Amino acid sequence: MYDDIAYNSENPEPGVIRNEPNGTNVYEGVPIDYTGEDVRKDVFLDVIQGHAENVKYIGSKRVVLSTNKDNIFIFHTGLGGHDGYVEFPDSGEDTDLHGEELVSTFKKLHNRNRYKNILMYLESSHSAAMFDNHTLPHNINVLAISAGGPDEDTWGTWCDTNIEPCLAGLFSYAWMNYAENNPDGLRKSQSVFDHFDNVRDIVAHTGKEHPQLYGDWNIGKLPISQFIGYESRNSTSLETEIKLISGVSKHYTFDKDTIIKGDVTAADEHVPIEQKTNIMQSILNNIVELIIPNERIRNTILKREPIDMHQNQCFDDLLSLFNAKCINPQKDDNVKNRQEKFNMLAKLCDVDVMSIQQMTAAEAIEKICT
Repeated sequence: MYDDIAYNSENPEPGVIRNEPNGTNVYEGVPIDYTGEDVRKDVFLDVIQGHAENVKYIGSKRVVLSTNKDNIFIFHTGLGGHDGYVEFPDSGEDTDLHGEELVSTFKKLHNRNRYKNILMYLESSHSAAMFDNHTLPHNINVLAISAGGPDEDTWGTWCDTNIEPCLAGLFSYAWMNYAENNPDGLRKSQSVFDHFDNVRDIVAHTGKEHPQLYGDWNIGKLPISQFIGYESRNSTSLETEIKLISGVSKHYTFDKDTIIKGDVTAADEHVPIEQKTNIMQSILNNIVELIIPNERIRNTILKREPIDMHQNQCFDDLLSLFNAKCINPQKDDNVKNRQEKFNMLAKLCDVDVMSIQQMTAAEAIEKICT
């Protein structure tokens, strides 16, 4: 990683990086082998090919010394282009890694028996263009998953125009958050395909990106824990007992490349300004606290995607009651407020919420707004 965020002068929390509001510090304790100008295309290719001689004077000097018994996981996030390439930080003229060059490297490694299987997650605008033209063969034991289609931009999530940067990429947050919030049994045994299907549904639901699969689909049948690891949490918490399938809430998103390139004006065209303090949100929060008093469970539930609002009697009833008791819909002309209201009320109709609620949503609305 380039490593210019944690101690950036504009970071309000030096040494801290979060990928969601009030989240943990995801920077602390992370080993970083190559930073700054050492994050280059040639270094990346040398590292995955095990060319220790080429990197002996930079970074940690570590390279991948794998055999035909090793599964390899590669996650790359950054900028990309229509022509099928991803960009590395500006460190000279040759900064773009094209799909053909990456696949050629995979073929060399395969011929040298330097891996068993490779699973690659790629997050960039037009990420699928890296492999869309049959670039990646089906017979070299490589499966690539792109954040979106060849003509799709990559979007950031947990965005706030008051501080400008987004806290995470939409795709990367979705797959990491989903993997982390699975019950222990599923974390260990879930196949790459099943993990992909759930993440694809979460991301595609936003209408921003549509993840794609390329390469050897046989790898999709393997447990994803063989690539990203598995550590039991030894937990019997309610998060696992309610069999949560966590998703990205319908918070606002920015075009990721637009944010990285610093064009905040362009981003503003996509996203209304976040209003940190508003009456609507305060009312909704108070209602939810009455329904689910346990903060840990409440926060877990609220990360989920809302149920389909259309043709759902529970949602229709709650919306009518909320509009009658809490907010005059004729004065509710803030798009952000309306969307927050719809999402929250829809989540309160989730079957898992109904099974653990302290009081019904209707009772909570009556209590708060009367």
